[in-house]
Amino acid sequence: MELLVKIYDEILYLCKQLKDKTNLKTNYIEYISALLYIKYSTDSFFYDDFSELYQQRNNYYIAEMIDENLEEIRNKENDKYLFSNIKFKDIIIYRDIGEENIWSIVISNLYKIFQNEEITQKMIAIIYESLLQQCIEEKEFVVDNREFYTPTSITDLTSKLVAKNEDCKVYDPSCGSGNFLMSAINIFATQVYGNESNINYYNICKTSLLLNQIENSKIKFDNVIDNQFMLNQKFDNVIDNQFIQNQKFDIVMCNPPFSTKNWIENADKENKKIFAEYKMKSTSVGDYAYVLKCLSYLNENGNMGIILPHGALFRNSEKETRKELINKKYIKAVIGLPENLFFGTRLSVVILIISKRKTDDTVLFIDASKEYRDSHRKKCYEIPEESVQKIVDVYNERKEIEGFSHIATTQEIENNEYNLSIKKYVKQIKPNIKVEKIPLAYKILNLEREASILEENIKDVLEVLGMDEVTNLKIPKTQNYDFDYSILGKNIKKQRKKKGYTQEELAEKLEISFKYIARIESGASGIKISTLAKLCKILNIEADKLLFD
Repeated sequence: MELLVKIYDEILYLCKQLKDKTNLKTNYIEYISALLYIKYSTDSFFYDDFSELYQQRNNYYIAEMIDENLEEIRNKENDKYLFSNIKFKDIIIYRDIGEENIWSIVISNLYKIFQNEEITQKMIAIIYESLLQQCIEEKEFVVDNREFYTPTSITDLTSKLVAKNEDCKVYDPSCGSGNFLMSAINIFATQVYGNESNINYYNICKTSLLLNQIENSKIKFDNVIDNQFMLNQKFDNVIDNQFIQNQKFDIVMCNPPFSTKNWIENADKENKKIFAEYKMKSTSVGDYAYVLKCLSYLNENGNMGIILPHGALFRNSEKETRKELINKKYIKAVIGLPENLFFGTRLSVVILIISKRKTDDTVLFIDASKEYRDSHRKKCYEIPEESVQKIVDVYNERKEIEGFSHIATTQEIENNEYNLSIKKYVKQIKPNIKVEKIPLAYKILNLEREASILEENIKDVLEVLGMDEVTNLKIPKTQNYDFDYSILGKNIKKQRKKKGYTQEELAEKLEISFKYIARIESGASGIKISTLAKLCKILNIEADKLLFD
Protein backbone atom coordinates (compact mmCIF):
# COMPACT_ATOMS: atom_id res chain seq x y z
CA MET A 1 0.00 0.00 0.00
CA GLU A 2 2.82 2.40 0.82
CA LEU A 3 4.39 1.80 -2.58
CA LEU A 4 1.03 2.34 -4.31
CA VAL A 5 0.60 5.70 -2.58
CA LYS A 6 4.15 6.71 -3.48
CA ILE A 7 3.69 5.92 -7.19
CA TYR A 8 0.22 7.54 -7.22
CA ASP A 9 1.72 10.75 -5.82
CA GLU A 10 4.48 10.68 -8.44
CA ILE A 11 2.02 10.35 -11.33
CA LEU A 12 -0.28 12.95 -9.78
CA TYR A 13 2.74 15.30 -9.67
CA LEU A 14 3.27 14.72 -13.41
CA CYS A 15 -0.36 15.68 -13.99
CA LYS A 16 0.20 18.88 -12.04
CA GLN A 17 3.28 19.59 -14.15
CA LEU A 18 1.21 19.20 -17.32
CA LYS A 19 -1.36 21.59 -15.88
CA ASP A 20 1.27 24.19 -14.89
CA LYS A 21 3.66 23.90 -17.84
CA THR A 22 1.18 23.60 -20.74
CA ASN A 23 -2.13 24.99 -21.90
CA LEU A 24 -3.81 21.78 -20.64
CA LYS A 25 -5.94 22.94 -17.73
CA THR A 26 -8.28 19.95 -17.86
CA ASN A 27 -8.36 16.50 -19.52
CA TYR A 28 -4.59 16.03 -19.17
CA ILE A 29 -5.36 12.48 -18.01
CA GLU A 30 -5.94 11.59 -21.68
CA TYR A 31 -2.28 12.38 -22.42
CA ILE A 32 -1.11 10.29 -19.48
CA SER A 33 -3.49 7.58 -20.74
CA ALA A 34 -1.92 7.71 -24.20
CA LEU A 35 1.58 7.21 -22.77
CA LEU A 36 0.38 4.31 -20.60
CA TYR A 37 -1.28 2.80 -23.65
CA ILE A 38 1.95 3.03 -25.65
CA LYS A 39 3.82 1.31 -22.82
CA TYR A 40 1.46 -1.61 -22.20
CA SER A 41 0.17 -2.21 -25.72
CA THR A 42 3.70 -2.55 -27.17
CA ASP A 43 5.41 -4.05 -24.14
CA SER A 44 6.91 -7.39 -25.12
CA PHE A 45 10.08 -9.39 -24.64
CA PHE A 46 11.42 -8.27 -27.99
CA TYR A 47 10.07 -4.75 -28.38
CA ASP A 48 8.97 -1.79 -26.27
CA ASP A 49 7.98 1.48 -27.96
CA PHE A 50 8.05 3.35 -24.67
CA SER A 51 11.71 2.48 -24.15
CA GLU A 52 12.38 3.90 -27.62
CA LEU A 53 10.63 7.12 -26.58
CA TYR A 54 12.75 7.24 -23.44
CA GLN A 55 15.93 6.99 -25.52
CA GLN A 56 14.69 9.91 -27.63
CA ARG A 57 13.21 11.94 -24.75
CA ASN A 58 15.49 14.95 -25.35
CA ASN A 59 14.80 15.02 -29.08
CA TYR A 60 13.33 18.37 -30.17
CA TYR A 61 10.60 16.48 -32.02
CA ILE A 62 9.64 14.15 -29.14
CA ALA A 63 5.97 15.25 -29.28
CA GLU A 64 5.76 14.33 -32.97
CA MET A 65 7.39 10.97 -32.17
CA ILE A 66 4.69 10.23 -29.56
CA ASP A 67 2.00 11.07 -32.12
CA GLU A 68 3.66 8.72 -34.61
CA ASN A 69 3.62 5.92 -32.02
CA LEU A 70 -0.09 6.43 -31.46
CA GLU A 71 -0.71 6.34 -35.21
CA GLU A 72 1.20 3.04 -35.45
CA ILE A 73 -0.95 1.60 -32.63
CA ARG A 74 -4.13 2.69 -34.42
CA ASN A 75 -2.96 0.98 -37.59
CA LYS A 76 -1.87 -2.18 -35.75
CA GLU A 77 -5.17 -2.46 -33.85
CA ASN A 78 -7.22 -1.38 -36.86
CA ASP A 79 -8.77 1.34 -34.72
CA LYS A 80 -8.81 4.73 -36.38
CA TYR A 81 -10.45 6.44 -33.37
CA LEU A 82 -8.16 5.59 -30.44
CA PHE A 83 -6.57 8.85 -29.17
CA SER A 84 -7.30 10.39 -32.58
CA ASN A 85 -8.67 13.52 -30.89
CA ILE A 86 -5.36 14.46 -29.22
CA LYS A 87 -2.05 15.59 -30.69
CA PHE A 88 0.98 15.99 -28.46
CA LYS A 89 2.62 18.32 -30.97
CA ASP A 90 -0.30 20.78 -30.73
CA ILE A 91 0.10 21.37 -26.99
CA ILE A 92 1.55 24.76 -26.07
CA ILE A 93 4.47 24.39 -23.64
CA TYR A 94 5.49 27.08 -21.16
CA ARG A 95 9.18 26.91 -20.17
CA ASP A 96 12.12 29.15 -19.40
CA ILE A 97 15.31 29.18 -21.46
CA GLY A 98 17.23 25.97 -20.86
CA GLU A 99 14.33 24.32 -19.02
CA GLU A 100 13.66 20.69 -19.93
CA ASN A 101 10.76 19.86 -22.25
CA ILE A 102 7.70 18.78 -20.23
CA TRP A 103 7.26 15.66 -22.39
CA SER A 104 10.84 14.68 -21.60
CA ILE A 105 10.13 15.12 -17.87
CA VAL A 106 6.94 13.03 -18.03
CA ILE A 107 8.52 10.24 -20.09
CA SER A 108 11.60 10.09 -17.82
CA ASN A 109 9.55 9.81 -14.66
CA LEU A 110 7.16 7.23 -16.08
CA TYR A 111 10.10 5.20 -17.36
CA LYS A 112 11.64 5.10 -13.88
CA ILE A 113 8.32 3.84 -12.51
CA PHE A 114 8.07 1.15 -15.18
CA GLN A 115 11.66 0.03 -14.49
CA ASN A 116 10.85 -0.68 -10.84
CA GLU A 117 10.42 -4.45 -10.70
CA GLU A 118 8.08 -4.13 -7.70
CA ILE A 119 5.56 -2.25 -9.83
CA THR A 120 3.15 -4.55 -11.66
CA GLN A 121 0.66 -3.71 -14.40
CA LYS A 122 -2.17 -4.45 -11.95
CA MET A 123 -0.77 -1.83 -9.57
CA ILE A 124 -0.67 0.70 -12.40
CA ALA A 125 -4.33 -0.17 -13.13
CA ILE A 126 -5.28 0.56 -9.50
CA ILE A 127 -3.35 3.83 -9.56
CA TYR A 128 -4.97 4.82 -12.86
CA GLU A 129 -8.44 4.20 -11.41
CA SER A 130 -7.66 6.45 -8.43
CA LEU A 131 -6.20 9.09 -10.70
CA LEU A 132 -9.33 9.05 -12.85
CA GLN A 133 -11.53 9.46 -9.77
CA GLN A 134 -9.37 12.36 -8.59
CA CYS A 135 -9.70 14.13 -11.95
CA ILE A 136 -13.48 13.68 -12.00
CA GLU A 137 -13.87 14.80 -8.39
CA GLU A 138 -11.78 17.92 -8.96
CA LYS A 139 -13.57 18.59 -12.28
CA GLU A 140 -10.33 18.29 -14.19
CA PHE A 141 -11.73 15.82 -16.71
CA VAL A 142 -14.52 17.80 -18.35
CA VAL A 143 -16.41 16.85 -21.50
CA ASP A 144 -20.16 17.11 -20.94
CA ASN A 145 -22.76 16.54 -18.27
CA ARG A 146 -23.15 12.83 -18.92
CA GLU A 147 -22.27 10.56 -16.05
CA PHE A 148 -19.66 8.43 -17.83
CA TYR A 149 -18.04 7.01 -14.69
CA THR A 150 -20.20 4.49 -12.84
CA PRO A 151 -18.72 3.67 -9.40
CA THR A 152 -17.54 0.09 -8.96
CA SER A 153 -19.86 -0.51 -5.99
CA ILE A 154 -22.80 0.00 -8.40
CA THR A 155 -21.32 -2.00 -11.29
CA ASP A 156 -20.32 -4.87 -8.97
CA LEU A 157 -23.80 -4.95 -7.42
CA THR A 158 -25.52 -4.91 -10.82
CA SER A 159 -23.21 -7.64 -12.14
CA LYS A 160 -24.01 -9.90 -9.19
CA LEU A 161 -27.74 -9.35 -9.66
CA VAL A 162 -27.80 -10.30 -13.35
CA ALA A 163 -25.00 -12.92 -13.27
CA LYS A 164 -25.44 -16.39 -14.70
CA ASN A 165 -23.54 -19.55 -13.87
CA GLU A 166 -22.86 -20.53 -17.48
CA ASP A 167 -20.45 -18.84 -19.88
CA CYS A 168 -22.09 -15.78 -21.34
CA LYS A 169 -21.69 -12.68 -23.48
CA VAL A 170 -22.21 -9.27 -21.90
CA TYR A 171 -22.94 -5.99 -23.70
CA ASP A 172 -22.84 -2.38 -22.49
CA PRO A 173 -24.10 -0.01 -25.21
CA SER A 174 -22.98 3.14 -23.39
CA CYS A 175 -19.91 1.92 -21.53
CA GLY A 176 -18.16 5.17 -20.51
CA SER A 177 -15.05 4.29 -18.51
CA GLY A 178 -15.78 0.55 -18.86
CA ASN A 179 -16.57 -0.29 -15.22
CA PHE A 180 -19.56 -2.50 -16.09
CA LEU A 181 -17.40 -4.53 -18.47
CA MET A 182 -14.61 -4.97 -15.93
CA SER A 183 -17.05 -5.93 -13.17
CA ALA A 184 -18.64 -8.50 -15.46
CA ILE A 185 -15.28 -10.09 -16.33
CA ASN A 186 -14.23 -10.14 -12.66
CA ILE A 187 -17.48 -11.71 -11.47
CA PHE A 188 -18.88 -14.01 -14.14
CA ALA A 189 -18.50 -13.11 -17.82
CA THR A 190 -16.31 -14.73 -20.47
CA GLN A 191 -16.85 -12.25 -23.29
CA VAL A 192 -17.70 -8.56 -23.04
CA TYR A 193 -18.78 -6.15 -25.74
CA GLY A 194 -19.05 -2.42 -25.48
CA ASN A 195 -19.89 0.73 -27.37
CA GLU A 196 -19.00 4.31 -26.53
CA SER A 197 -19.88 7.26 -28.74
CA ASN A 198 -17.73 9.87 -26.98
CA ILE A 199 -14.09 9.84 -28.07
CA ASN A 200 -12.76 11.12 -24.71
CA TYR A 201 -14.55 8.40 -22.76
CA TYR A 202 -13.54 5.85 -25.38
CA ASN A 203 -9.85 6.62 -24.77
CA ILE A 204 -10.31 6.24 -21.00
CA CYS A 205 -12.23 2.98 -21.40
CA LYS A 206 -9.67 1.43 -23.74
CA THR A 207 -6.84 2.37 -21.36
CA SER A 208 -8.66 0.93 -18.33
CA LEU A 209 -9.36 -2.34 -20.13
CA LEU A 210 -5.75 -2.61 -21.29
CA LEU A 211 -4.28 -1.92 -17.86
CA ASN A 212 -6.62 -4.50 -16.31
CA GLN A 213 -5.35 -6.99 -18.89
CA ILE A 214 -8.78 -7.69 -20.36
CA GLU A 215 -7.94 -9.01 -23.80
CA ASN A 216 -9.20 -6.87 -26.65
CA SER A 217 -10.06 -9.99 -28.66
CA LYS A 218 -12.89 -10.58 -26.18
CA ILE A 219 -13.98 -6.96 -25.98
CA LYS A 220 -15.02 -6.13 -29.51
CA PHE A 221 -15.06 -2.44 -28.69
CA ASP A 222 -15.68 -0.02 -31.54
CA ASN A 223 -17.23 3.32 -32.36
CA VAL A 224 -19.40 4.90 -35.04
CA ILE A 225 -18.52 8.51 -34.43
CA ASP A 226 -17.89 10.84 -37.33
CA ASN A 227 -14.95 13.18 -37.82
CA GLN A 228 -16.45 15.74 -35.44
CA PHE A 229 -16.54 13.16 -32.66
CA MET A 230 -20.25 12.96 -32.07
CA LEU A 231 -21.14 16.61 -31.96
CA ASN A 232 -24.93 16.63 -32.32
CA GLN A 233 -24.96 12.85 -31.90
CA LYS A 234 -28.01 10.87 -32.94
CA PHE A 235 -29.83 8.51 -30.61
CA ASP A 236 -29.13 5.45 -32.76
CA ASN A 237 -25.42 6.23 -32.87
CA VAL A 238 -25.25 5.95 -29.10
CA ILE A 239 -26.65 2.45 -29.23
CA ASP A 240 -26.02 0.87 -32.62
CA ASN A 241 -22.79 -0.47 -34.00
CA GLN A 242 -21.78 -2.79 -36.80
CA PHE A 243 -20.28 -5.46 -34.55
CA ILE A 244 -23.46 -5.89 -32.53
CA GLN A 245 -26.02 -5.72 -35.33
CA ASN A 246 -28.26 -8.80 -35.31
CA GLN A 247 -26.49 -10.15 -32.21
CA LYS A 248 -28.28 -11.21 -29.05
CA PHE A 249 -26.61 -11.17 -25.66
CA ASP A 250 -27.00 -13.11 -22.43
CA ILE A 251 -26.55 -9.99 -20.31
CA VAL A 252 -26.97 -6.26 -21.00
CA MET A 253 -25.85 -3.69 -18.43
CA CYS A 254 -25.95 0.05 -18.95
CA ASN A 255 -25.86 3.47 -17.31
CA PRO A 256 -27.29 5.52 -20.19
CA PRO A 257 -27.62 9.31 -20.37
CA PHE A 258 -30.58 10.41 -18.25
CA SER A 259 -33.66 12.25 -19.51
CA THR A 260 -32.52 12.65 -23.13
CA LYS A 261 -34.81 14.96 -25.11
CA ASN A 262 -35.74 14.77 -28.81
CA TRP A 263 -34.69 11.10 -28.85
CA ILE A 264 -37.41 10.15 -31.35
CA GLU A 265 -36.38 12.55 -34.11
CA ASN A 266 -33.46 10.52 -35.43
CA ALA A 267 -34.68 7.01 -34.58
CA ASP A 268 -34.88 4.63 -37.53
CA LYS A 269 -37.89 2.53 -38.52
CA GLU A 270 -36.83 -0.45 -36.43
CA ASN A 271 -36.51 1.64 -33.28
CA LYS A 272 -39.77 3.47 -33.92
CA LYS A 273 -41.48 0.10 -34.27
CA ILE A 274 -40.11 -0.98 -30.87
CA PHE A 275 -41.16 2.30 -29.25
CA ALA A 276 -44.66 2.03 -30.74
CA GLU A 277 -45.05 -1.55 -29.47
CA TYR A 278 -44.41 -0.36 -25.91
CA LYS A 279 -46.52 2.80 -26.35
CA MET A 280 -43.64 5.23 -25.84
CA LYS A 281 -44.87 8.80 -26.08
CA SER A 282 -42.71 11.10 -28.17
CA THR A 283 -43.27 13.84 -25.56
CA SER A 284 -41.55 11.84 -22.83
CA VAL A 285 -37.81 11.87 -22.15
CA GLY A 286 -35.62 9.09 -23.49
CA ASP A 287 -35.03 6.89 -20.43
CA TYR A 288 -37.28 4.08 -21.65
CA ALA A 289 -36.01 4.49 -25.20
CA TYR A 290 -32.70 3.16 -23.85
CA VAL A 291 -34.47 0.47 -21.80
CA LEU A 292 -36.35 -0.80 -24.85
CA LYS A 293 -33.35 -0.67 -27.15
CA CYS A 294 -31.23 -2.59 -24.63
CA LEU A 295 -34.09 -5.06 -24.21
CA SER A 296 -34.02 -5.73 -27.96
CA TYR A 297 -30.43 -6.98 -27.63
CA LEU A 298 -31.28 -9.64 -25.02
CA ASN A 299 -31.63 -13.25 -26.09
CA GLU A 300 -34.70 -15.24 -25.05
CA ASN A 301 -33.17 -16.10 -21.65
CA GLY A 302 -31.33 -12.82 -21.13
CA ASN A 303 -31.02 -10.61 -18.04
CA MET A 304 -30.61 -6.85 -17.99
CA GLY A 305 -29.58 -4.31 -15.34
CA ILE A 306 -29.98 -0.65 -16.24
CA ILE A 307 -29.43 2.49 -14.14
CA LEU A 308 -32.30 5.00 -14.22
CA PRO A 309 -33.37 8.16 -12.38
CA HIS A 310 -36.24 7.77 -9.90
CA GLY A 311 -38.51 9.80 -12.20
CA ALA A 312 -38.61 6.89 -14.66
CA LEU A 313 -40.58 4.94 -12.03
CA PHE A 314 -43.52 7.32 -11.75
CA ARG A 315 -43.66 9.85 -14.63
CA ASN A 316 -47.19 9.80 -16.01
CA SER A 317 -45.94 10.17 -19.60
CA GLU A 318 -44.25 6.74 -19.31
CA LYS A 319 -47.09 4.95 -17.53
CA GLU A 320 -48.18 2.93 -20.58
CA THR A 321 -44.62 1.77 -21.26
CA ARG A 322 -44.26 0.57 -17.67
CA LYS A 323 -47.61 -1.19 -18.02
CA GLU A 324 -46.45 -3.06 -21.13
CA LEU A 325 -43.22 -4.17 -19.43
CA ILE A 326 -45.14 -5.35 -16.36
CA ASN A 327 -47.76 -7.21 -18.36
CA LYS A 328 -45.05 -8.97 -20.40
CA LYS A 329 -43.57 -10.10 -17.05
CA TYR A 330 -40.18 -8.57 -17.87
CA ILE A 331 -39.54 -6.39 -14.81
CA LYS A 332 -38.04 -8.57 -12.09
CA ALA A 333 -36.85 -6.02 -9.52
CA VAL A 334 -36.60 -2.33 -8.74
CA ILE A 335 -33.74 -1.42 -6.39
CA GLY A 336 -33.37 2.07 -4.96
CA LEU A 337 -29.79 3.14 -4.19
CA PRO A 338 -28.44 5.78 -1.79
CA GLU A 339 -27.90 9.36 -2.93
CA ASN A 340 -24.46 10.86 -3.49
CA LEU A 341 -22.84 7.76 -5.01
CA PHE A 342 -21.78 9.57 -8.19
CA PHE A 343 -19.21 12.32 -8.58
CA GLY A 344 -20.68 15.76 -9.16
CA THR A 345 -24.29 15.04 -8.20
CA ARG A 346 -26.20 13.93 -5.10
CA LEU A 347 -28.93 12.44 -7.32
CA SER A 348 -30.00 8.96 -6.22
CA VAL A 349 -30.76 6.33 -8.85
CA VAL A 350 -32.41 2.94 -9.20
CA ILE A 351 -31.34 -0.33 -10.77
CA LEU A 352 -34.09 -1.78 -12.95
CA ILE A 353 -33.64 -5.54 -13.38
CA ILE A 354 -35.31 -7.05 -16.44
CA SER A 355 -35.39 -10.75 -17.29
CA LYS A 356 -36.76 -12.37 -20.42
CA ARG A 357 -36.91 -15.72 -18.65
CA LYS A 358 -39.06 -14.44 -15.79
CA THR A 359 -42.34 -16.36 -15.51
CA ASP A 360 -44.13 -15.12 -12.37
CA ASP A 361 -46.24 -11.98 -12.11
CA THR A 362 -44.46 -10.34 -9.16
CA VAL A 363 -41.89 -7.56 -8.88
CA LEU A 364 -39.38 -7.32 -6.03
CA PHE A 365 -38.90 -3.82 -4.62
CA ILE A 366 -35.79 -3.11 -2.51
CA ASP A 367 -35.14 0.14 -0.69
CA ALA A 368 -31.36 0.22 -0.23
CA SER A 369 -31.25 4.00 0.17
CA LYS A 370 -29.69 3.70 3.63
CA GLU A 371 -27.05 1.13 2.65
CA TYR A 372 -24.03 3.43 2.37
CA ARG A 373 -20.89 4.63 4.09
CA ASP A 374 -18.36 7.39 3.54
CA SER A 375 -15.87 6.48 0.83
CA HIS A 376 -12.18 7.35 0.63
CA ARG A 377 -13.28 10.00 -1.89
CA LYS A 378 -14.31 12.76 0.48
CA LYS A 379 -17.28 14.01 -1.55
CA CYS A 380 -19.09 10.70 -2.18
CA TYR A 381 -20.64 7.70 -0.49
CA GLU A 382 -20.20 4.07 -1.47
CA ILE A 383 -22.17 0.86 -0.95
CA PRO A 384 -20.21 -1.36 1.47
CA GLU A 385 -19.56 -4.99 0.54
CA GLU A 386 -21.82 -6.33 3.29
CA SER A 387 -24.69 -4.22 1.94
CA VAL A 388 -24.04 -5.45 -1.60
CA GLN A 389 -24.26 -9.02 -0.31
CA LYS A 390 -27.43 -8.22 1.65
CA ILE A 391 -29.13 -6.85 -1.48
CA VAL A 392 -27.99 -9.81 -3.60
CA ASP A 393 -29.21 -12.33 -1.00
CA VAL A 394 -32.64 -10.68 -0.74
CA TYR A 395 -32.86 -10.56 -4.53
CA ASN A 396 -31.86 -14.19 -5.07
CA GLU A 397 -34.06 -15.53 -2.28
CA ARG A 398 -36.96 -13.19 -3.10
CA LYS A 399 -37.30 -12.29 0.56
CA GLU A 400 -39.58 -9.74 2.17
CA ILE A 401 -38.00 -7.70 4.97
CA GLU A 402 -40.05 -5.03 6.69
CA GLY A 403 -38.79 -1.58 5.73
CA PHE A 404 -36.33 -3.02 3.18
CA SER A 405 -38.05 -5.20 0.58
CA HIS A 406 -41.49 -6.15 -0.69
CA ILE A 407 -42.78 -8.54 -3.36
CA ALA A 408 -45.62 -6.83 -5.24
CA THR A 409 -48.15 -8.64 -7.44
CA THR A 410 -49.23 -7.32 -10.83
CA GLN A 411 -52.61 -6.55 -9.30
CA GLU A 412 -51.01 -4.45 -6.58
CA ILE A 413 -49.00 -2.53 -9.19
CA GLU A 414 -52.14 -2.06 -11.30
CA ASN A 415 -53.95 -0.68 -8.25
CA ASN A 416 -51.13 1.89 -8.00
CA GLU A 417 -51.71 2.80 -11.67
CA TYR A 418 -48.34 1.30 -12.67
CA ASN A 419 -46.45 3.74 -10.50
CA LEU A 420 -43.27 1.87 -9.53
CA SER A 421 -42.09 4.39 -6.94
CA ILE A 422 -40.39 2.29 -4.27
CA LYS A 423 -41.96 4.13 -1.35
CA LYS A 424 -45.41 2.90 -2.48
CA TYR A 425 -44.36 -0.69 -1.87
CA VAL A 426 -41.67 -0.62 0.81
CA LYS A 427 -43.12 1.14 3.82
CA GLN A 428 -40.59 2.71 6.13
CA ILE A 429 -40.60 1.59 9.73
CA LYS A 430 -41.47 4.53 11.91
CA PRO A 431 -39.60 4.39 15.21
CA ASN A 432 -41.85 4.32 18.25
CA ILE A 433 -40.47 7.34 20.07
CA LYS A 434 -41.96 8.06 23.46
CA VAL A 435 -42.08 11.80 24.02
CA GLU A 436 -42.10 13.17 27.55
CA LYS A 437 -44.44 16.08 26.96
CA ILE A 438 -43.86 18.10 30.13
CA PRO A 439 -40.01 18.15 29.92
CA LEU A 440 -40.28 18.93 26.19
CA ALA A 441 -42.63 21.83 26.90
CA TYR A 442 -40.14 23.25 29.44
CA LYS A 443 -37.32 22.95 26.88
CA ILE A 444 -39.38 24.85 24.31
CA LEU A 445 -40.22 27.59 26.81
CA ASN A 446 -36.54 27.90 27.75
CA LEU A 447 -35.56 28.16 24.07
CA GLU A 448 -38.14 30.89 23.52
CA ARG A 449 -36.82 32.73 26.60
CA GLU A 450 -33.22 32.43 25.32
CA ALA A 451 -34.30 33.66 21.87
CA SER A 452 -35.99 36.68 23.48
CA ILE A 453 -32.85 37.49 25.51
CA LEU A 454 -30.66 37.13 22.40
CA GLU A 455 -32.95 39.45 20.44
CA GLU A 456 -32.69 42.12 23.14
CA ASN A 457 -28.88 41.71 23.27
CA ILE A 458 -28.68 42.25 19.51
CA LYS A 459 -30.73 45.42 19.85
CA ASP A 460 -28.39 46.66 22.60
CA VAL A 461 -25.36 46.06 20.39
CA LEU A 462 -26.95 47.85 17.43
CA GLU A 463 -27.90 50.79 19.68
CA VAL A 464 -24.30 51.12 20.89
CA LEU A 465 -23.26 51.20 17.23
CA GLY A 466 -25.53 54.19 16.70
CA MET A 467 -28.41 52.63 14.78
CA ASP A 468 -31.48 54.90 14.84
CA GLU A 469 -34.80 53.66 16.17
CA VAL A 470 -33.23 50.31 17.01
CA THR A 471 -35.68 49.66 19.82
CA ASN A 472 -38.50 49.52 17.25
CA LEU A 473 -36.79 46.83 15.15
CA LYS A 474 -38.42 43.43 14.96
CA ILE A 475 -36.38 40.45 13.85
CA PRO A 476 -38.39 38.50 11.25
CA LYS A 477 -38.66 34.81 11.98
CA THR A 478 -39.21 33.59 8.41
CA GLN A 479 -37.33 36.18 6.40
CA ASN A 480 -33.85 36.43 4.92
CA TYR A 481 -32.43 38.54 2.11
CA ASP A 482 -35.60 40.70 2.22
CA PHE A 483 -38.03 37.97 1.19
CA ASP A 484 -40.39 35.73 3.13
CA TYR A 485 -39.72 31.99 2.77
CA SER A 486 -43.37 31.13 3.44
CA ILE A 487 -44.42 33.29 0.47
CA LEU A 488 -41.66 31.78 -1.65
CA GLY A 489 -42.78 28.26 -0.73
CA LYS A 490 -46.41 29.01 -1.51
CA ASN A 491 -45.49 30.44 -4.92
CA ILE A 492 -43.22 27.51 -5.77
CA LYS A 493 -45.99 25.05 -4.92
CA LYS A 494 -48.46 26.99 -7.06
CA GLN A 495 -46.14 27.14 -10.08
CA ARG A 496 -45.10 23.49 -9.68
CA LYS A 497 -48.71 22.35 -9.83
CA LYS A 498 -49.36 24.70 -12.73
CA LYS A 499 -46.58 22.94 -14.66
CA GLY A 500 -47.97 19.54 -13.66
CA TYR A 501 -44.90 18.42 -11.69
CA THR A 502 -45.03 16.30 -8.57
CA GLN A 503 -42.61 17.12 -5.76
CA GLU A 504 -40.59 14.03 -6.77
CA GLU A 505 -40.35 15.15 -10.41
CA LEU A 506 -39.28 18.68 -9.49
CA ALA A 507 -36.75 17.33 -6.98
CA GLU A 508 -35.26 15.09 -9.67
CA LYS A 509 -34.82 18.02 -12.06
CA LEU A 510 -33.17 20.08 -9.30
CA GLU A 511 -31.06 17.09 -8.18
CA ILE A 512 -32.22 17.48 -4.57
CA SER A 513 -34.41 15.30 -2.35
CA PHE A 514 -38.20 15.62 -2.57
CA LYS A 515 -38.25 16.04 1.23
CA TYR A 516 -36.22 19.22 0.78
CA ILE A 517 -38.78 20.43 -1.79
CA ALA A 518 -41.54 19.73 0.73
CA ARG A 519 -39.72 21.79 3.39
CA ILE A 520 -39.17 24.67 0.96
CA GLU A 521 -42.84 24.70 -0.05
CA SER A 522 -43.93 24.74 3.60
CA GLY A 523 -41.59 27.67 4.31
CA ALA A 524 -39.59 25.57 6.78
CA SER A 525 -36.33 25.74 4.78
CA GLY A 526 -34.45 28.37 2.86
CA ILE A 527 -33.07 27.97 -0.63
CA LYS A 528 -29.69 28.69 -2.20
CA ILE A 529 -29.56 31.39 -4.85
CA SER A 530 -28.08 28.90 -7.33
CA THR A 531 -30.95 26.47 -6.66
CA LEU A 532 -33.48 29.30 -7.00
CA ALA A 533 -32.00 30.29 -10.37
CA LYS A 534 -32.24 26.70 -11.62
CA LEU A 535 -35.79 26.46 -10.28
CA CYS A 536 -36.82 29.61 -12.18
CA LYS A 537 -35.44 28.12 -15.38
CA ILE A 538 -37.32 24.84 -14.88
CA LEU A 539 -40.60 26.60 -14.05
CA ASN A 540 -39.99 29.22 -16.77
CA ILE A 541 -40.73 32.10 -14.43
CA GLU A 542 -38.92 35.21 -13.24
CA ALA A 543 -37.52 35.17 -9.71
CA ASP A 544 -39.58 38.12 -8.42
CA LYS A 545 -42.78 36.22 -9.28
CA LEU A 546 -41.69 33.56 -6.79
CA LEU A 547 -40.22 35.80 -4.12
CA PHE A 548 -43.06 38.23 -3.60
CA ASP A 549 -46.88 38.28 -3.47
